[in-house]
Amino acid sequence: MGMKPLGQMLIEAGFITEEQLEIALKEQKRTGEKLGEILLRMGFVTREDILKVLSRQWGVPYIDLKKAFVDPNVIKLVPEETAREHKLIPIEAREGTLVVAMANPNDIYAIDLIESITGYKVEPRLSDEESIFKAIEVYYGVAKSPDQVIEESVKLALTEETAEGTPPIAQLVDMIVIKAAIERATDIHIEPDERVVRVRYRIDGILRSYYTLPRKIYGAVVTRVKIIAGLDISEQRVPQDGAFTIPFGLKEIAIRVSTYPTIYGESIVMRLLNKASLLSLDQLGFSKDHLKVLRRIINKPYGMVVVTGPTGSGKTTTLYSILSVLNALEKNIMTVEDPSEYRIPLIKQSQVNEKAGFTFAKALRAILRHDPDVILIGEMRDRETAEMGFRAAMTGHLVFSTVHANTAAAAIPRLIDMGIEPFIVASSLLAVIAQRLVRRICPRCKEEYKPDGETLQLLGLREDEGPFFRGKGCEYCKNSGYKGRIGIYEILEITPEIAKMIAEKASAYDIERAAGLKKMKEDGIEKAKAGITTLDEILRVVG
Repeated sequence: MGMKPLGQMLIEAGFITEEQLEIALKEQKRTGEKLGEILLRMGFVTREDILKVLSRQWGVPYIDLKKAFVDPNVIKLVPEETAREHKLIPIEAREGTLVVAMANPNDIYAIDLIESITGYKVEPRLSDEESIFKAIEVYYGVAKSPDQVIEESVKLALTEETAEGTPPIAQLVDMIVIKAAIERATDIHIEPDERVVRVRYRIDGILRSYYTLPRKIYGAVVTRVKIIAGLDISEQRVPQDGAFTIPFGLKEIAIRVSTYPTIYGESIVMRLLNKASLLSLDQLGFSKDHLKVLRRIINKPYGMVVVTGPTGSGKTTTLYSILSVLNALEKNIMTVEDPSEYRIPLIKQSQVNEKAGFTFAKALRAILRHDPDVILIGEMRDRETAEMGFRAAMTGHLVFSTVHANTAAAAIPRLIDMGIEPFIVASSLLAVIAQRLVRRICPRCKEEYKPDGETLQLLGLREDEGPFFRGKGCEYCKNSGYKGRIGIYEILEITPEIAKMIAEKASAYDIERAAGLKKMKEDGIEKAKAGITTLDEILRVVG
């Protein structure tokens, strides 16, 4: 079947009307321009609208390069001249596949050429020429690596007056953040010691040392971070919180800053809030059975869904992935968070501001007067917030929130301990999702191996079970054997039987047994058997 005309595809997708197409076609007859350019000029569509319909027609996923993470390491695989000539740019490499953004993903010659140059199988993505050429300028234009710039900045800072605004110090701080973004770190730790200052990155949940800076420039570095984060540079005795953004490629990285006074000076932690990292439910790591339960739960008109897990276990990502599924013009979705880590169109998002008196409870009261359908409460920290959240769930709203508990079943006594009556929890709670993040095995150095008897015994596995895999360590994963993370989950759905047990104040142990749910450990073992993670990771994370 031949390709449909662009105008017809845009109408079918709901981007333009018949009348708008007719106007554009008349203009095309007059000027001879391409229809797409006319529709853009007249403001009837955006370039993204056109790319999305072409993506559907060609069966090639669309990629927005302003939001995508371009791995600087894979840029080296394709010569700049080749990228420019064929209007493409490599994005990331994984398991023998190279993801490439292309203006024309049907260019078989270009695909064959890239495959012969790199040795990877090309997985094309559709993007527009303008974004591709901008990305080429940004990523091929970096003459020096961040490591080189950091080394040179430190040398310059030591030979000059180490004022916080001098180019070496400003450049040093910028490059520490950019290097963290390249390494896909979630946090940067700048830690003063008696003689030196350590810079560590948290990557895939593990802190790794990267740089050691001279103590002499520590004060200027701290002051620079404080200035750009909007903190009081004269206050060194109490913790402070701030934020800033920094350009990275075609997008910006939002950074949340926290300072803490120690005996050797202020320690700084910077959290990278990557707005492009929101994943679909399928990508988060839910099993088919879990996805089936989850989709059934979130399509209910009202009730409470709670996500539980320690700090850094991906709770916020899970909640926002759920909200993105529910997001539609027909729904009023509102949030109150601390802080707001993602931005999603159509969703009304707000942040608490304790200093201004804008607490979770006060925000919830205001939200309930704003005709919401779906409400996200970043965290139920106290009785008042929890009570209001459950009241909203009982009065026709679908509410999502988080609490701190070790397992899905343990979240129920935790809610009751906060002061929520058992019968309210029983009648309003739809489900509890418990989760952790485990590291993925590096795809480039993955190998099959036989775990030792002690590991198998600790996880309740037989010697003949398997096969199991691990990463032996390579340059790609910095010899860690791991690259990236994935969730392991357990979902406690509140059936009538479980609701009755909650109302009768049954223990978490009894609820867990009655529910017969697949525990996080079991989910993790399944992922280990599938070659996604290791048994050592399951032991590290859930024991």
